[in-house]
Amino acid sequence: MHVWPLEIKAPRSTHFFFITHLGCILCALAPIAAHASGQAPRAVSQLEIGVGVGGVRFPDYPGAAEYSTLLLPFPYIVYHSRYLDVNHEQVRGKLLSGRRLSLDVDFAGAVAVRSSRDRERQGMPDLDWIGEAGPALRYRVWGDDTDGTRLDLVLPLRAAVSAHALSLHHRGFVFAPRLELTHQIGEGDHAFNIQTGVSALYASQSYFQYIYGVAPQYSNPERPAYTAPGGYGGYTLSVGGSLHRGDLVYGAFISYTNLAGASFLNSPLISRTQDLAFGIMVAWIFKRSAT
Repeated sequence: MHVWPLEIKAPRSTHFFFITHLGCILCALAPIAAHASGQAPRAVSQLEIGVGVGGVRFPDYPGAAEYSTLLLPFPYIVYHSRYLDVNHEQVRGKLLSGRRLSLDVDFAGAVAVRSSRDRERQGMPDLDWIGEAGPALRYRVWGDDTDGTRLDLVLPLRAAVSAHALSLHHRGFVFAPRLELTHQIGEGDHAFNIQTGVSALYASQSYFQYIYGVAPQYSNPERPAYTAPGGYGGYTLSVGGSLHRGDLVYGAFISYTNLAGASFLNSPLISRTQDLAFGIMVAWIFKRSAT
């Protein structure tokens, strides 16, 4: 799942600013702050609630010259049930499930970008918050429910929608196949979890045009008009780990994105073809329950 944490735009109240940036940190850290059990979802429902603080550094958007750094508190929530898994890959809805093959609901997104802070986008409209959702076919390539190591192939197809105030706009479709490798040492509240993944991005023309296109009215001598095509959008490698010690969870991640060969590389909004994002977190769990 691709997620790039970016600066929030309007509305500009402090409360909204905090909530949306909080979501950004959770998107970045959720895959590595997973519940120590780390196994396939069980029939019972499991809930953990806590509070934590996390720091993350990231590009404003893939290929942007500017980076941002955030350090914020956040609620730590982990939930497992038969049909919903909030913990592994952020939010996973499970529609159908077999021994190796399952049909899930896949989610991704990006918060808004204020164009005034990016020199490539000066004078252009801001990018609104983007939400993505759609079905995903998940295949267990290796490992089983009792194995501490597993490898999954995930094939998601998501529809993208941008949101500004109460207005929603369809921005196209995203296909983002990925491989997920998870290895766990120990169990329960004394476990170490490491996760690695590789994903590729393919999207429709309207999706890339929204992010990387330059309409004629916003062109200038340094930024010519540009129409972004659909197709390949680069790949991402990520590594994350979480360490559970009693009621405390420590986590860190790093991800590398390479845009070489992307269909939109000629966009004047691209300043670099390689990006790094990384973050750390610590959380305290004060409530656990199982039903």
